[in-house]
Amino acid sequence: MTVFQTNIFQTISVPQNESLEIIDLFDVQWKKIIELSSHSSLTYLIVGSDMNIDIQLITKWSSCTCKIFGLFSSDITHSVRGSIKIALDHSGTSANVELFSFLHDGAKVNIDGSIDITSHLDQVHGRLIEHNIILGKNVSLKTLPKLNVSSHNVRAAHGANIDTLDAQKLFYMMSRGLTQKQSQTLLVNWYIDYVLGHFKNIGEKEKNNICAVLVK
Repeated sequence: MTVFQTNIFQTISVPQNESLEIIDLFDVQWKKIIELSSHSSLTYLIVGSDMNIDIQLITKWSSCTCKIFGLFSSDITHSVRGSIKIALDHSGTSANVELFSFLHDGAKVNIDGSIDITSHLDQVHGRLIEHNIILGKNVSLKTLPKLNVSSHNVRAAHGANIDTLDAQKLFYMMSRGLTQKQSQTLLVNWYIDYVLGHFKNIGEKEKNNICAVLVK
């Protein structure tokens, strides 16, 4: 079951041996804490278009996993600021963070993501990737993914890329009669479908609510 909620800032606590799927829509400024217990797992999605959000994940015990996704959209009237900090303090833990930002005309996006892996840990995996898709002109983007690793027997990766939509795909769709905006929307929906594919039982209503925030 996937929990779908808007502007809820209660701490997410995943009990021992349980799995949760949560999708949060934000359009305000606040802070949210995530706590993972032993042998628990969380698949979590943050969606926002006009937001300033602070997400902190804390592992309370070993053998827990988390997948965090972000889908953000910004234009001249909607800015996005986010801080996503992951602290892996126990062995056998895993955090995979993948963030997508869609920058329309006049967009302002500032994403600060980090994963900290403390010392003397084994079998820890941390990954932080930020994707920034430029859809308009005069955009402002600040992205600074950070990876702080103090252990040796771990797997860790981080990175950021800045790209535009595939020009060949846009040309092909427009040659088939679609407008530029329709073609662009289809490609943006591909990214949304990719992320939602990690969740079970997402209904059309929930998907439409997400697309309404992201597709301009």
